[in-house]
Amino acid sequence: MTLDVVVPALRRETIELLLESLALNTVAPDAVSIVGAEIDTSLAVFGLPVRLLRVRSDRYPIGDWDLALRRDVGVWFSECTHVLLLDDDLVASATLVEDSLALLKRQPFFWGHHRYIDFAPFTVAELSRLEPGRGRAREQPPNAWHLWMSCYGGLFGASRDVVVEAGGFDIAFSGRSGEDQGLGKRLAHQAGNGERVFVHEPPFAWHPEPGSPPWGERHETNICADGHAVVDADIAGASARRCTRCPWFRVIDVDALLAGKPLLPFDPGGVEISVELPLARA
Repeated sequence: MTLDVVVPALRRETIELLLESLALNTVAPDAVSIVGAEIDTSLAVFGLPVRLLRVRSDRYPIGDWDLALRRDVGVWFSECTHVLLLDDDLVASATLVEDSLALLKRQPFFWGHHRYIDFAPFTVAELSRLEPGRGRAREQPPNAWHLWMSCYGGLFGASRDVVVEAGGFDIAFSGRSGEDQGLGKRLAHQAGNGERVFVHEPPFAWHPEPGSPPWGERHETNICADGHAVVDADIAGASARRCTRCPWFRVIDVDALLAGKPLLPFDPGGVEISVELPLARA
């Protein structure tokens, strides 16, 4: 078993906090894959095996709530057997990687937890060692069954094969949130759990309170910057709108997005990937 931490990164101001906390973990990940063009090669990686995945596409929209695409790229182009998806504004608890590996030895996937806390009084090392009771729980109670709406792609671990065979995070969620809940609902049904998912703690990570802005500076996009030429469209049988000048689209039929199978399973042939390695190694 090898573990790749996949981070769809948009915020330079927080990603280095996450990397520092991962470097302090009791068990180091085998790889860290940062997906997107927003983070440059001067990134401090604290000795971790980090690579930067750059994405280009003529088919999929980049630059407008594209987390489904970024997460899928990280999974499909990982060289590890298992993936741990984290968001870029988190700080890992000291045993996050160790706890995740222990769970993945027993089950094919899991949904983790995060705790809200004010980062300001703590160093990264101090924060990583805090007990979860010091923070405010995202879900009440933790370590319990919840409905699929509690699935959070910011802390999700799985066998890479499980995600690929499920079609990944549905690209039809481009331009909107909810791709993690869509995958969570599908996996719950496949596992025979109906509408329920178990939210584990541990593993858990710290989330800043108040939350960070959802987007950082965008360095690359393939969609119109000055408004779209929008027409009505049909995407895999669901009502949608799309732009006639660029790859942007938005599915309007929410029921179709959650109907039980991905409308647009990720196709790695729809993207071009380049890999860069950070220059900073400490």
